[in-house]
Amino acid sequence: MKKHTLIVLMLFMLVTIAASANALTVSKTNILLGDDNQDRVSNVTESFRITNDGNTTINSISLTDTANSKYNIRFSPSSISNLAANAYVDVTVKGDIPLDFNAVETDEDASGYLKPKAFGIGTITVTAGSTTKNIDLKMQAVNQIELKRATLECGDKSKRVKDGTEFDELKPDTACSLNVEVENNFDDRDSDDDKTGDIDFDDADVEIEVDDSDFDVDDDDSVNPDPDDYDDVSFDFDIEEEVDDGSYNLIIRTIGQDDNGAWHGDIWEVDLRVEREKHDIQIKSTAMNPEKMDCNGGLLRVDSKIINLGRSDEDDVVVELEIPDLDLSTKKTGLDLDEDDYTRLSMTLDIPEDTEDGVYAVYLNTYFDGIAPSNTKAFNLAIDECVVEEPEEDETEDEDDTTTVVTPPTQPATPNTQPATPSARVRISDDGGFTGSSAYLGLLGILIAVIVVIIIVLVVVLLKRPRK
Repeated sequence: MKKHTLIVLMLFMLVTIAASANALTVSKTNILLGDDNQDRVSNVTESFRITNDGNTTINSISLTDTANSKYNIRFSPSSISNLAANAYVDVTVKGDIPLDFNAVETDEDASGYLKPKAFGIGTITVTAGSTTKNIDLKMQAVNQIELKRATLECGDKSKRVKDGTEFDELKPDTACSLNVEVENNFDDRDSDDDKTGDIDFDDADVEIEVDDSDFDVDDDDSVNPDPDDYDDVSFDFDIEEEVDDGSYNLIIRTIGQDDNGAWHGDIWEVDLRVEREKHDIQIKSTAMNPEKMDCNGGLLRVDSKIINLGRSDEDDVVVELEIPDLDLSTKKTGLDLDEDDYTRLSMTLDIPEDTEDGVYAVYLNTYFDGIAPSNTKAFNLAIDECVVEEPEEDETEDEDDTTTVVTPPTQPATPNTQPATPSARVRISDDGGFTGSSAYLGLLGILIAVIVVIIIVLVVVLLKRPRK
């Protein structure tokens, strides 16, 4: 009987312990401080709830963490002395996000490379007696560099692309150009003086890659976008002749470290779809010589590379060189070209003399199955006007028309022996002047008389003045 009682007591104690263990619960298994828009500042908070689901009080609940001290993790309340049955308490977790805290995954082998990420920084442990509850602690900060815009040109096709864009109907042996804009999303002012604005990226890397050797694309460059601005860079690459039909993944990525030491980045994937036509006889590497002739005509030569970029093997390829306006043409027939095979041709046309001046269109045409048109390449041939030279005039005169002039001898001059005639002297008289006239003498007399009268009047006036 005592043995049975002891067993019952032991079972009761085990059930009680198990009940106590299950009585302590926490509302979260993960806590994230920050998010994908969070600046790198202090006192970032999150909360969780501790609940006593049992029917007895839980005493001495402690809170600890394993995070690095640079994150400065704190709890409020920092500990719980007791928690009554069916009661709960909300706990606030505070932490500081360092200025050099990364925004994206920087491990190239990770599946989320260059994607925004919440990084694990430790574990929060809630302990009550022998009962513990663990909470994963993570932290995240804003990513401030991103791919803003990209424009892809392949052959005569152009398209603005972004993550997930499909670029269809691309052809083998096509030259492509990609322009990428990278934006610095930091504010251009640090308003709160907390180093969350006016932050630069020095030499942020921009890389492009295609996951197929037929494209031979693996290139990189760098940009230096100012705060709240962007910088751009361009790349050139080729879709090779041998590339098969299918989809190819073009990866565009950027990664940069800001002035505070934090890494930021972005990554896009663009789907390039190559579509071969069933029949496609392409004309490549063409050259026409000469490009200009005079009216005397001559031999016109066109060199080219003819390549089969279609899906079918061809056994009756025809290449034609023609100038329709001059009714001139020549052909190469019966050419065999399997898929991706090529041949080099040199074709000539004899331009006749006295061809009218002007610019003539020259066409190089390809055909499959002997007569079905495939592709055409056009050139311009300039014919200059001929200049007709006029004959020079004959300056030799007929001897019969020549006139001879005979000049008689000149007689010598006879010296003058007659004596010279003496010259007469001429006397010029001044009697005809005004000062010698009677009018002048009369006027002079009147003037003298007036002066005498004035003198007399002055003398009389002086004599009559009274004496003092």
